[in-house]
Amino acid sequence: MPEAIASVRVLHLLPHQGVGGLQRSVIDLVRHERMDGATDEIVLTERALDTDGDFMAPATPVHFLGLTGARLAARAARLADLAASRGARAIHAYTCADLQLAAAACGGDGGARLLATLFERPTAGGFLERRRLRRALQAADGLFVPTPALQADWRSMGREPEVRLASVDIQRFHPQSVESTWRNVRLEDPGALLVGSLMRATDDKAPEVLIEAVERRQAAGRPTALMLVGDGPRYEALKARSKGSKTLHVRRRVLDAPGFYGRIDVFALQCPGELVPVSLVEALACGRPAVVADSGAVAELVGADAATFVPHGDVDAVVAALDALEAREQREERGFAARQRAVQRHALGRLRAELGSAYV
Repeated sequence: MPEAIASVRVLHLLPHQGVGGLQRSVIDLVRHERMDGATDEIVLTERALDTDGDFMAPATPVHFLGLTGARLAARAARLADLAASRGARAIHAYTCADLQLAAAACGGDGGARLLATLFERPTAGGFLERRRLRRALQAADGLFVPTPALQADWRSMGREPEVRLASVDIQRFHPQSVESTWRNVRLEDPGALLVGSLMRATDDKAPEVLIEAVERRQAAGRPTALMLVGDGPRYEALKARSKGSKTLHVRRRVLDAPGFYGRIDVFALQCPGELVPVSLVEALACGRPAVVADSGAVAELVGADAATFVPHGDVDAVVAALDALEAREQREERGFAARQRAVQRHALGRLRAELGSAYV
């Protein structure tokens, strides 16, 4: 092993530093570890830093692994060399692909510890792929999932993960009232109920349900607007749809996520397959009431009384939930309870303490 040029505690593997909740979650974790003196760093495994599409202030060095078209063995050798050169004691993976990459890099005596917090279900389809994934799981020194819903999925792969609930920095994400000139300039009625949703613009996020619910309220004489934030394959189409609309506003990203939650009145999500909605946890920490489509997994994560849960695709239910939050007093009451739940269950400090022993 070459002499290390630095002493790094953990290398965190991310496919990229885009606008997804996984990216925000890991960057917040690493940022605060470094604030406390830990030398955690991020390794981008699939895409180099993109100034137009990525978060720009992780407050930590970022390395691009490269060799994206190469075989696993070549990429693992490069990751192992990077870990050795940084003196890394552990490699922390968050996706199935990165878990297999890290497992190959950590093999052998004297290598870095292998840790995984898996934000997705097992994705390996064929027999050989599943066998490789099983081997990587068995090689992990620590295996975690951020929500109870994922525990059973990974148990079926032959390894029992520990639950470490998805967490946010409750000091950064906190209730605030943000005075915004945007309302006066962009909303037909600055006093309209502003619904916000922060989620990647992909086919499975079902923003049409929220768009229709807001349009129905507006047409019924109850001023309402919707702000969709998120980059992705559907961004351009949604942006085009917002042109000339009195109710729909679309942005690629927000640099100040806590400020975004402070400007909206209600947070909303419509996504049938979402298991780890980090943006929902952030909204709760910011004291915002939420209206969320859920079949059970999300309610299990944040608590059944932390938000108003509605059936997937039920526009009438979304309208009714927004109607129930029309009064400021109702929103403040629900928002206060949401903040309390986030502090109790999703404080980043608790997660950091739980992971600390696994890193050494």
